[in-house]
Amino acid sequence: MRRASFWLAALVCLNLVLLTGVLIVGTAPRTALAQSSPAAGTTSNYVVVSGQVQRGLDVLYLLDARERALHAFFFRKGTRDIIWGGMRSLEADFRNNRD
Repeated sequence: MRRASFWLAALVCLNLVLLTGVLIVGTAPRTALAQSSPAAGTTSNYVVVSGQVQRGLDVLYLLDARERALHAFFFRKGTRDIIWGGMRSLEADFRNNRD
């Protein structure tokens, strides 16, 4: 009888250790990658950057590398609207900077 209670206690402790390990590994925060590499055979033509322009007004910049254009989208927190702010042609903006 004593031997059976020893093994029962040992298995309960082992289960608690395993459960603790699963909880630590399962609830650990995942690594955030700012920009992941593109899938095989594809190219990444877009870069997205977000930020706060004014209090209550966030902006999302979208850089289109293929078209060489920069788009701006504004997000108003109070109304939850996304507004296209406009675009800039990077080729036209940097045309005079070539050697």
